[in-house]
Amino acid sequence: MNSIKTPKENIILVPTDLSTASNFALDHAVGIAKLFDNQITLLYVVEESFFKSMFGGGMEKTVMVDAITSKLEEKAKSITDKYPNLTVNTLVREGKVYKQIIEVSRSYACDSIVMGFSGSNGMERFMGSTTTRVLKSSEVPVVIIKDVQTNMKYEKIILPIDLTRESRQKVDWAIHFAKQYNSEVHVIMEIEDDEFLANKVKASLKQVESILSKYDVKYVSKILDDKQYPDNFGHDVVQYADEVSADLIMIMTQKESGVQDYLRIGSFARHIIHASKNTPVMAIRPKDTVKSYWATESFA
Repeated sequence: MNSIKTPKENIILVPTDLSTASNFALDHAVGIAKLFDNQITLLYVVEESFFKSMFGGGMEKTVMVDAITSKLEEKAKSITDKYPNLTVNTLVREGKVYKQIIEVSRSYACDSIVMGFSGSNGMERFMGSTTTRVLKSSEVPVVIIKDVQTNMKYEKIILPIDLTRESRQKVDWAIHFAKQYNSEVHVIMEIEDDEFLANKVKASLKQVESILSKYDVKYVSKILDDKQYPDNFGHDVVQYADEVSADLIMIMTQKESGVQDYLRIGSFARHIIHASKNTPVMAIRPKDTVKSYWATESFA
C-alpha cells in the first residue's frame, strides 16, 4: 500500500478522503510547501471495518486499494505538472483514520499536518471527529482548513496570548511564518477586571511586542475590551479575525486559561476550531519547556 519513495524529512502530511474540504487542505499545503521547500505526502486511510464488511477475499481489497492509489497519483501528478519542483508522495493505509495519521506523521518524521475539516453539524459531531483525535495526539503542528477556499499566504496572523507559559510558545511559530510571508502579526489579549491581572496582561503584551520588534516582525497589538468583544475569549478571537480578514489563527492544543478541569485540547481551542468558518487554524502542542526567543527574556 506504500508508494512513498523519498527521504523521511521536511514533509507536510495531508490526510485526504478526496472530499472538497481535503482538496482545499491540499491546495493550502501546496502553498506552504512552495515557500518552505517541503515535500507533501498524501495519505488515504481506509477504515479496516469497511474492508471487513465489504470484502470477503483479498482480490477485491487489492482492487480497491489500487483504485485509490491511482486517484492519489493522478492528483499528485496534477500538482507536480503545475509545480515541477514540488515532490508529492502518495500513501494508502488501512486502519483507524486518526491512528494512521499519527503513526505516519511519526514514522515519516513529518513536520506538520494539514487537514480539512467540516464541522457544520454542531459541537457534538466535532468532539467525536478524526480532527479532534489527531489534535489530541499530534506532536507536530496541525493546520485545520474548513471547506472554503483560503488565502495561500499568511499575510495576517492572529496570535491570541494569555497569561499561561504554554500560550506564549506560539510566538516562536508566529515569527517563523512571519519572516517567510512578511506577515503582520496581530497580538491580542483579553482585558482583565482585576488590577493585578490587568497589569500582568499589559506587561506580557509589551514583552511579546519587544520580541517581535527584535526579529523585525510587523505587528498590531490589541487588548479586547468587554464592550466591543463581550463574549468568551474564543468567540472574541474569531470575531476579531473576521474583522481584519485574517489568514491564520494560531492556538495551543491544551488549555489557555486558568481553568483546571479541561479536555486535553482545551475548551478555548475547541471553540476556535469550531467557530472559525473562514480562517485556517494552526494548533500547536505545547512543549514542557519554553525555549528560543525568550530564553533570556522570560515571561515568568
